[in-house]
Amino acid sequence: MKLVVLSYSHHGRGMARTAHGLGYDIVGVMDGDAGPRQQLAEEFQCRGFETAGACLDACQPDAALVAGKHVEMPSHVQACVDRRVPYLLDKPFADCADRLRPAAEASEKYGVFSALVLPNRASRIVRVVEDMVADGSLGDLVLYNSRLNNGPPSRYDSTPSAWHNDPGISGGGCWAVEAAHGIDTFLQFVGDRRITVVGAVMSNAMYSRGVEDSGVGVLRTDDGITGIVESGYTYPSGARSGDHFFRFIGTKASVFEQYGRNGEPLIEVHTTEGVQFSEDISHGERMQRVMGTALDAICEGNAFEPTIVDAVRILEIQDAVYAHARQGVMTHGPHPMGATLSQNL
Repeated sequence: MKLVVLSYSHHGRGMARTAHGLGYDIVGVMDGDAGPRQQLAEEFQCRGFETAGACLDACQPDAALVAGKHVEMPSHVQACVDRRVPYLLDKPFADCADRLRPAAEASEKYGVFSALVLPNRASRIVRVVEDMVADGSLGDLVLYNSRLNNGPPSRYDSTPSAWHNDPGISGGGCWAVEAAHGIDTFLQFVGDRRITVVGAVMSNAMYSRGVEDSGVGVLRTDDGITGIVESGYTYPSGARSGDHFFRFIGTKASVFEQYGRNGEPLIEVHTTEGVQFSEDISHGERMQRVMGTALDAICEGNAFEPTIVDAVRILEIQDAVYAHARQGVMTHGPHPMGATLSQNL
């Protein structure tokens, strides 16, 4: 199968490396900026293009790996849809739901294959909780909590992803970049239930930049399931990659995931009979499994979840949390934050 990469970052190069490691050929790369485009072309020994359309037209790929600046990703998706090219989409998908929705609707209208490469879907903890929900041992889910807290925003400054710290391009800081993971897992377990944002805080207290360095959204379904999604840039630079945590609270059992002493992701299943421990797989292995499953689905003509439709719903919740936080000075700041393009849509 021949693949193209549409843009270097957010994780375009990483997606391409994963696909190449799975045995797929990268036949073309695209980035609007010359430096990142050249890096991609040299690494994968293929032609580079300035626009998504030119790359797709010249290379005629079997599928596209779509990443890039948040405000540009919907146009990359639309280019794939216009040519009926299946695509794998990296988060954060877009800077807001309104910008992605037209391309998503067109993708669904024309039946173009889409896959979101969200590694939580391949984690063992998610499978453990799914099995416990199915056999009744978790009981009813009442509380979900996730935390994805990575290093400081300065880690982007000297890279082709420096625009992450420009809210006019990214839509925001850590919440715009990382919250999709936690929101997607919450949606995976609450399904089509209506969700209301009941609390939110966007803080730039740690680094005083124009984007938030920590963000929290509190979600609630009509039947009482609470979701607390936290993202951050407040983990110390140079230590581990970050501070990542899961908590699923049911009426019969609780399931946690956090890091062990050596950085291994440990799953804890707590019941009235005691605690059982097991180890989860790494982030890299999760990405390999998600992308491998999606690419296999294209080859075999199978369906895949989540899709571009789920991306829009994730962004709708992400946007609603931002809107809730921006209502007051106590939930937004304390230092001035830059305006986003989505605030003007």
